[in-house]
Amino acid sequence: MKFKTTDGILIDYQDQGVGYPVVLVTGFGGYKEIWMFQVHYLLEMGYRVITYDHRNQGSSQRDNSNQSFERLVLDLRELIQSLNVKSPILVGHSMGASVCYGYISQFNDVAGVIGVDQTPKMLNTDDWKFGFLNANIKNYREIAKYSTDVHETLNGLDSRIVTELFNQKNKYPFARADSYQLLLNHFEKDWWQVLECTHVPVMLITAIQSPYYNADFVDGLSKTNEHINSAKLNNCGHVIMAEIPNEFNQLLRHFLLKNRDRQL
Repeated sequence: MKFKTTDGILIDYQDQGVGYPVVLVTGFGGYKEIWMFQVHYLLEMGYRVITYDHRNQGSSQRDNSNQSFERLVLDLRELIQSLNVKSPILVGHSMGASVCYGYISQFNDVAGVIGVDQTPKMLNTDDWKFGFLNANIKNYREIAKYSTDVHETLNGLDSRIVTELFNQKNKYPFARADSYQLLLNHFEKDWWQVLECTHVPVMLITAIQSPYYNADFVDGLSKTNEHINSAKLNNCGHVIMAEIPNEFNQLLRHFLLKNRDRQL
């Protein structure tokens, strides 16, 4: 299915089920099919599940005229409004988690957020050592130009997801160079204060063996804000929900049961 944003871009999405709404948000260069195990799991539990591809990704329209993080947040806002979604739980992976953090910095109509393996600050500084690899203010523009020479997963994706995901990748290849400005914008964002001050329930799920981040970044946030809980998972890399879906889905289930009926 498609919906048109206010700046005329067609976003491809799926809206399944009729229960309490959960919106799953992909990362940079991601495909909505990465959430296959969560979609099936949530539908079986009676939830309404919405997935979508960001502009310039997956089967959504390619258009390089508006590459900003603010636009991605607005795309999510317009999708939620167009589908008449009320008080959803947002679940974001990697850059998608940052989109969710950007969303709660502006809007208060969500019941909770789960961020999956995404630090709130991408750039390392003298007092912040939990950024993306060795990225800092001096080198991040160069780092953003090229794919990192690391394996995103620890032991590979669950075999049940590989065929469907790679069919989409072959059909709708992602052009990293065309999204360079967006990636720079992502590197430049700092969501620490948003998370430190939010009253929205947040669960931060990280991978102990993440190739990109030191999982200990969640400890400070959990101690700073009583609304934030965290979990560090073992035996997985960056794509936690597709590497160890059973463990991830249990955390997802507990968070939903606790927060889906929160009064806004």
